Amino acid sequence: MLRRLSDRLRGIPQPKVRADTDGAANVRPDLQGRFCPQPFTQFDVSNSGNVYACCSNWLPTAYGNLNRQSAAEAWNSTAAQAVRKSIHDGSFKYCDGRYCPRIQDGNLPTRDEARAEFPELADVIDRKATTIDTQPTHINFCSDRSCNLTCPSCRLEKILLTEGPLYDKQKALNDTIVAAFLGTPTERAFTINVTGSGDPFASKIYREFLFGLNGADFPNLSIDLQTNGVLLTPATWRRMENIHANIRNIYVSFDAATPEVYAITRRGGHWDQLIENCDMLGALRREGAFDFFRMDFVVQADNYRDMPAFVRLGRRLGVDVIHFSMVTDRNSWAKDDYETKAVWKTSHGEHGEFLEVLSDPILGSDDVYLGNITAMRDAAVAAGTQPIMMA
Repeated sequence: MLRRLSDRLRGIPQPKVRADTDGAANVRPDLQGRFCPQPFTQFDVSNSGNVYACCSNWLPTAYGNLNRQSAAEAWNSTAAQAVRKSIHDGSFKYCDGRYCPRIQDGNLPTRDEARAEFPELADVIDRKATTIDTQPTHINFCSDRSCNLTCPSCRLEKILLTEGPLYDKQKALNDTIVAAFLGTPTERAFTINVTGSGDPFASKIYREFLFGLNGADFPNLSIDLQTNGVLLTPATWRRMENIHANIRNIYVSFDAATPEVYAITRRGGHWDQLIENCDMLGALRREGAFDFFRMDFVVQADNYRDMPAFVRLGRRLGVDVIHFSMVTDRNSWAKDDYETKAVWKTSHGEHGEFLEVLSDPILGSDDVYLGNITAMRDAAVAAGTQPIMMA
């Protein structure tokens, strides 16, 4: 108790716990001797201006806030150093190990493996450094939540900022991020991701940013696009001609394998347009226009039976990886409604059927990534659960 009080007086943050932990079958593994690069490389900015080192669902402690301090100050803040220290000492106490996909899939490297996998961090690992002299190498643009969809798992109503005080506030925040990392042409190697908060092409802020960016000014910049895919049409692709050489990865969120389920989980979407756009992306991937194509699926009670079919759809569309993750509480449902959607909980009435679907052999394929559902599938297979055979 005295130590926690002392930490607070020195500004050291206390670990946070997710609110929806009841009914979680995942266990937190022993991470002594393991290493995660994220707190040493990543810089996420939320719509509030808070800076995170990872998805705030998995690591909810903010490094700082760009409305009150510079990017450089947030990057090596007291909170940032505390989080990094927890990786070095193996406690990972700021990370929610039951929900983090990288922790749950069991593939975090050992410190020795990390030295080889991330040579740029070898000295940081050796010295157990908590301050980083260089800028972050992965910047996640996620401050604008504008989107063309109103998916129930994400938001209560449509968010589409195009003008007005709130738009001006978010535009100013984005300008701060751009000035910090893309204000001057550079040959520095780094990555930006646009966006985990909404859709990059529905957002006026991100759309204009991407269309106006000159990739020639940043020859070693890699761009990852995270999108629901509906607005990523051939015309949109052509508008990004100046950054085609920079685009590395494209992640498209579906949350369904059929138009009937898609109408429930992706409100406001257009299935036929999505499939047409992904056919284009699959062709571009085969031509080598970008490096990696992934389809994403957030698992909930409304769609878990679509999981095996989603793998088959991804293969037809030519993706590299089919990515699943479990739905988490983003305060978009009432508490009781959320409990009816969180089929991954052992307390859910359909949890047994969910495990039967998870035991389908297709979900154990090399092109399937189950992240924080990995342990659930392993348990289902070990128990000899018989898969539900889908058409």
